[in-house]
Amino acid sequence: DLESVTGKYNTVTCVDVAIHYPTDKMAEMVGHLCSLSTDRVLISFAPKTWYYSALKKVGELFPGPSKTTRAYLHEESVVRNALSKAGFEVTREEMTGTNFYFSRLLEAKRV
Repeated sequence: DLESVTGKYNTVTCVDVAIHYPTDKMAEMVGHLCSLSTDRVLISFAPKTWYYSALKKVGELFPGPSKTTRAYLHEESVVRNALSKAGFEVTREEMTGTNFYFSRLLEAKRV
């Protein structure tokens, strides 16, 4: 439960967790993580694009364990705006992906 984390840290990382947060809570969660960091934040999320949204829809057609993931896709602009609002600037970005796994990784530093 990320909302209950307290303290101050040089670097705060959130990797492969944001996919479990609903879209309407994403900006608030990013803001909270930024409030814990004195220097930088590393965050990964599944980006919401037409392609990944379509893949998710196709996956919903299959039953059982092969069914689509329950992961939430997040608009990159929402994450970037939340970082900026918290006083951070994206300094590095990467896209990772395999056949059925993809995520956007952002590194942001306090300005």
